[in-house]
Amino acid sequence: AFTSVQQAANSGDASNITASVLGQIRALTFSSGNMLSYRSAIEDESAIADVAALQALIDSVDASLVAFASVQAAASSSDASSVTVDTLNAIRGLTFGGANVADYQAAIAAESSIADVATLQALLDSVDASLSGFAAVQAAATNSDASGISSATLSDIVGLTFDSANLADYQGAIAAEASIADVAALQAL
Repeated sequence: AFTSVQQAANSGDASNITASVLGQIRALTFSSGNMLSYRSAIEDESAIADVAALQALIDSVDASLVAFASVQAAASSSDASSVTVDTLNAIRGLTFGGANVADYQAAIAAESSIADVATLQALLDSVDASLSGFAAVQAAATNSDASGISSATLSDIVGLTFDSANLADYQGAIAAEASIADVAALQAL
């Protein structure tokens, strides 16, 4: 049975891996309800060396599903205070900046639901882009030079509304400020 799993990893096709196949592997623990996720994870591997590596993969999938469910619950309850770096790290395939967890928590709490990991990734990416865009605006104000601020930079900032036809005026207003504390202060400009 383990040879079937190895072949599935090598070929990238785990469609024949069932709970029955996994159940034949001695000392392997798994949840039959997670078979689709296990198959996907096996297909993502180029090789699985031994049963311990397969168990680690299955444990990783299980932890990922639990972590993602907690993110979904946080969105549904509008309280993401329990979402931590560890929670996000456990979600397979998710990339993020650990320093931005508080901002991610706010964004997750603002969502009514998060359908899948791709949706969560898009949300975190938008937070990262927003933080980067706002940091560029803050630097432009501090340096009194907003010539590098573009409509794309401003559109990345979550919660900011603007008219791109007025970009030159925005650049002038930003450059005239000594500092810009938050998005509300930027919006007021």
